[in-house]
Amino acid sequence: MKTKKKELGQFFTNSIIAEFMVDLVLTKNTKRILDPAVGMGVFPKIAYSHNNKLEIEACEIDPEMIDGFQRENKYPYKLYKKDYLTTFFDEPFDAIICNPPYNKFQEIPNREKLIADFNRLYSVSMSGYSNLCTYFLIKSINELKKNGRCCYIIPYEFINTGYGTVIKKYLLDSRMLRTIYKFSNKLSLFDEAITTSCIIVLENNQASKVSFINIDDIDELNSRIFKNTNEYDYSELLPEEKWLKYFDFSSKKIEYNNITKMSVFGKVSRGIATGANNFFVINKTIIEERKLSDSVCLPCLTKAPDVKDVVFTNDSFQRLVEADKKVYLFDGTKAAGENDFSYIEYGESLGADKAYLTSHKNPWYLLEAKKPAPILVCVFNRNRIKVIRNEAGIKNLTNFHGLYLTNDDEDFSNIMFCYLLTPLAQELLYLSRREYGNGLTKFEPDDLTNADIVDLRIIDKKDKKRILEIYAKIKEANAEIMVEKLDAIFRKYTKLSNI
Repeated sequence: MKTKKKELGQFFTNSIIAEFMVDLVLTKNTKRILDPAVGMGVFPKIAYSHNNKLEIEACEIDPEMIDGFQRENKYPYKLYKKDYLTTFFDEPFDAIICNPPYNKFQEIPNREKLIADFNRLYSVSMSGYSNLCTYFLIKSINELKKNGRCCYIIPYEFINTGYGTVIKKYLLDSRMLRTIYKFSNKLSLFDEAITTSCIIVLENNQASKVSFINIDDIDELNSRIFKNTNEYDYSELLPEEKWLKYFDFSSKKIEYNNITKMSVFGKVSRGIATGANNFFVINKTIIEERKLSDSVCLPCLTKAPDVKDVVFTNDSFQRLVEADKKVYLFDGTKAAGENDFSYIEYGESLGADKAYLTSHKNPWYLLEAKKPAPILVCVFNRNRIKVIRNEAGIKNLTNFHGLYLTNDDEDFSNIMFCYLLTPLAQELLYLSRREYGNGLTKFEPDDLTNADIVDLRIIDKKDKKRILEIYAKIKEANAEIMVEKLDAIFRKYTKLSNI
């Protein structure tokens, strides 16, 4: 059940972060400050304690927050009890500071109108996938006085997503972007939020460089001593690139040669989405108890933790079957007997036919038509990216993405798999990740399809033979015992050089 807090995208700011952000925007010339999503008022309260002559203005749409703000804050202020995105001001501000709502695009009811309004008002073509917080940010850029400062804390995801290209271009064209502080995804900053956050600092005076700063410990905000900092000229920053790489503090020292995109070799696609796993996902016990026909039992990897073998074979599958793991999908279109049809009726009694995905299919129990992929990549990861060679040739649910290669030669699939196991491949793929709380990383299909990889076309015959020999040993031992040797082979093709 969705709470009002989640509907409004509300996540409240840590006091240490709030103090840090206020320090970033206030100068001796700051007279008028705006908080576009004030909540209980942590930012203006701190700002007023620094300068009791400030003219404070704020927007808030939540009646409970409005009551709380008015109850807790007794200094002079002007409060607009309406949506910031539909509120306009006579004069620009010296400072704007905000922790905006984090609603994803699916939760923005007036998304099409917002897109049209922003195109008309700010000459920006917002992607339909944009998080609500980026609309707030674009509007604030346009309401900042000359030499004024703006500071936002928002999910960092736009840095590394397709929809973020428009936002990054707008930031670069404005020449206001000064600094992005990215919090480690091991830091939990907001209750119930699994996203990784960043602080964006803007100043309206034609910046020439942008600083990218990693924050691994919240105490760094108190000390103002940041261990991991990169600085780039505006000319070095490209909006279509994933900016996560600018926080990689080895990237300015190492240059990789002979690099291309994964899309040269194939495409990554998500797994099967059933819409009702409680019905479709079955195991040996269910099959036997329900006396289901073999024809309706489709082998499928349904849970990433079930897969322990880096090379998944028919024997691997049979071990999961005998362990009574749920490694089958019910395919009702192949129903061949009374028991199969009875199970379909059972699904209807569960309401499986009324789920969003199933209700849009005819028949409702129709499964997505996806071929088995030769290589699987785990969607969510910690520490390293889990890659599986799918020798069993079975399908998978959405916990894995499938890598479909243009060259379907078995040897090439094995070489690609061996490459993906290496630290080199992990380093490059990791730059395309999306970060979530508690050290969790995620990849969308396009993140992997467009990721950088070594150009495998230049591997010579001798090395190909060595790689395939190592693959045979990995398969035999079913462990990554030869990864270092593989890494050495592939890494020499990048001709690493310190610069």
